[in-house]
Amino acid sequence: MNNEPVDKYKISGYLNTAISGKLIYTFLKEIADENGEAQISISKISNILKIAKTTVRQNLHRLERNGYIFIRKMYREDGGRIANKYILR
Repeated sequence: MNNEPVDKYKISGYLNTAISGKLIYTFLKEIADENGEAQISISKISNILKIAKTTVRQNLHRLERNGYIFIRKMYREDGGRIANKYILR
């Protein structure tokens, strides 16, 4: 059996967070680019994973506090907000 499909999910088992946080981290890892960065809105994460926006927001901040991700607020040139960028560590 090829362990590659299983191995990419093993890291989430070691995260000190709720199961929803593990799911969000695994999702971000899946969509991240080669630099470990993913730019996506909380609403989009909520819709894709069928998790409440509040739960997504709380878990993202918990992941950041625990050092698993860095959240970079992103802005348009005119100063308006756009989706955050999440950098996996």
